[in-house]
Amino acid sequence: MNHVTVVIPTRNRWRKLANTLDTIPVRSCISVLVVCDGDPETHKRIRELGASQIQSLLVNRHMGSVYCRNLVIPDCPDGVLYAVDDIEFQPGAIRAALAAFNERFPDDDGVVGFHQIQCGDNYHPSGVALLGKRFVDRYPNRQPFCPEYFHFAAQEIQWLAEPLGKFYLCKDAALLHNHPCFSGREGRDADKFVKDATHNEARARCDQDKALREQRQRDGLVWGAQRNE
Repeated sequence: MNHVTVVIPTRNRWRKLANTLDTIPVRSCISVLVVCDGDPETHKRIRELGASQIQSLLVNRHMGSVYCRNLVIPDCPDGVLYAVDDIEFQPGAIRAALAAFNERFPDDDGVVGFHQIQCGDNYHPSGVALLGKRFVDRYPNRQPFCPEYFHFAAQEIQWLAEPLGKFYLCKDAALLHNHPCFSGREGRDADKFVKDATHNEARARCDQDKALREQRQRDGLVWGAQRNE
């Protein structure tokens, strides 16, 4: 893997998103694609930044993070790092993930998960992850997320990769997730952990996505394993 596209769906969270973007290093091997989910204001702000590293795509109505990721990942030319808009990559995290990927999956067929350092074990190892080009090729239409989900779908990445020996959680690829369930910080950092409208919209879909996940587990379905699913 020589190049990484960081794909970030976002919706009405400019301050949190800007904080995330500030932690992505400017490198020739890294580009950023923000998918604005029914969020024209953020799309406008990113375009006004004029940063060649950061591109923006506007989805005209709220479609959810699964749709937004699947919309753009098929056209990514090399590795894909799917992320969220309320995290802080720690220094060297993306470089560590890329190094770990190239060491373990030189054929570009693998997944490296990022370690969320403040969460203990209370996070999904594939919640933020780096996908190789050949691993993405495993999926129908190169869409790594089951389109039946709205938001909570990353777990199926690990379901597919781990039994194949294609998953590695890199502890050096560390990030902070500014999630209201993970921190009780007060003071100047408190606004990073607010249960904002975007958080509440996603949580409203949680039960629906959870029920789908449990049904798919009962049926033995893993997205990417059954081509004709």
